[in-house]
Amino acid sequence: MAELKATNPYDIKPPEPKVLPKNYTQGVDNLSSDDFLKIYLETLKYQDPFQEQDFSKMLEDMTRLNEIRYMNDMKGFIEGLKGWFNQMTMLSSISLIGKEFTFSTDTLDTVKGGSYYLLSSDDIKEATVRILDGQEVVKEFKMDLKKGLNPIDLSGLPKGQFQVQVVKNGLPAQGISLGYKSVIRSVSVVNGELLFELNNGELVSPSRLIYAGGV
Repeated sequence: MAELKATNPYDIKPPEPKVLPKNYTQGVDNLSSDDFLKIYLETLKYQDPFQEQDFSKMLEDMTRLNEIRYMNDMKGFIEGLKGWFNQMTMLSSISLIGKEFTFSTDTLDTVKGGSYYLLSSDDIKEATVRILDGQEVVKEFKMDLKKGLNPIDLSGLPKGQFQVQVVKNGLPAQGISLGYKSVIRSVSVVNGELLFELNNGELVSPSRLIYAGGV
């Protein structure tokens, strides 16, 4: 049996771009004289010999064709570069599998369960935390927020999905994010986008990762 070796991400090379000379112009200049003559003679077969020929129109059409070919080459290069970037990012993210992080969320879900936190950019004394079901306040309590992660007390909450509001001196507190902790189970690329699969089966973008480390 052949020996299997792990892929070193630094051995994966990005696609080579198509480098054009400085004097390149999109048109018939990159056709050989033989190719140009063959195309031109072929078009003459269908021309009326008694009508004046518009040679400039032929050059214009060929220029457009060449521009299309150039754009297709560029599109292929960009797609290849995107695929290479996804490979590199995915290989770099494999080390995150099995580790716990805090991800941003808009709702507190007591059906799915889990641990929810308020991520604060500053220390806030005696902040008012409201758990809302629409406009109805389901639970309200005071808490001192420290800079970083602050666990939310979920005791007494019914099953459902709720919003969280943090108020200080009657105004919404600034620099507060709602998050929940979960373990990354796997990493995948779906439709060109890198995604983390969490323990609850949810697929989330890495952009939702807001905190790493202990409370």
